[in-house]
Amino acid sequence: MDFYGGGARRTCAKEKEMVKVGDDCAEMQDLMRINVGDRRLRDKQNLLLIGSCVDRFPDLAREICEKDGGHFVLHICLEETHMNQAGFKIGSIVKYSGIKKVTTLTVDGSPHCVQLHYTVEDIKRHFAPDIETAHFVIEKGNLFEVTSDAVKRSRHLSKIQKMLDG
Repeated sequence: MDFYGGGARRTCAKEKEMVKVGDDCAEMQDLMRINVGDRRLRDKQNLLLIGSCVDRFPDLAREICEKDGGHFVLHICLEETHMNQAGFKIGSIVKYSGIKKVTTLTVDGSPHCVQLHYTVEDIKRHFAPDIETAHFVIEKGNLFEVTSDAVKRSRHLSKIQKMLDG
C-alpha cells in the first residue's frame, strides 16, 4: 500500500484480489461492486463495513466479523469514493437486503475513514431508525469500541471544544 506518495490515487486495497477474513465470515467484497440485493447480504442480515486500510489488521477484522453470529463484510476507501456515493449504496443495501445491524470498523485518526462512521449514523437517523449500529476503530494495533454518541459529537467541533474547556 502506498499511503503518502507515488501518484494521484492512493491504493487502499488489492483491487482484484479478495481477502479472506475467516472461515465463518464472508470474503471481503468491494462495497461499490456488489448488488444491493445480493442474497448473501439478505441471508446474513449483519453487515460489517470496513475501511479498506483495515486489511493490515486481519485478526482484528476477523474478531469483529465473528461477533453476533457473523457478518457479511464489505470494504470501501472513502479516499477513493465520495461518501455520498457510499452512503447511497449502504442505504440501499440496508433497505433492499433487510439488514438488521451495521458495524463499522476503520483505522482511527483518518479524516476519510471517520466519514464511514458518520454515513452509517446518518442512514440510521434519516432512513433506517430501526437498524442497530456499532462502531470500532483501530489505533496503534489496538481495537476500541466507539459509541454512536461519540461519532455524533465528533462532527461538532464546538461541542468538542466545550468538553476540552471543561
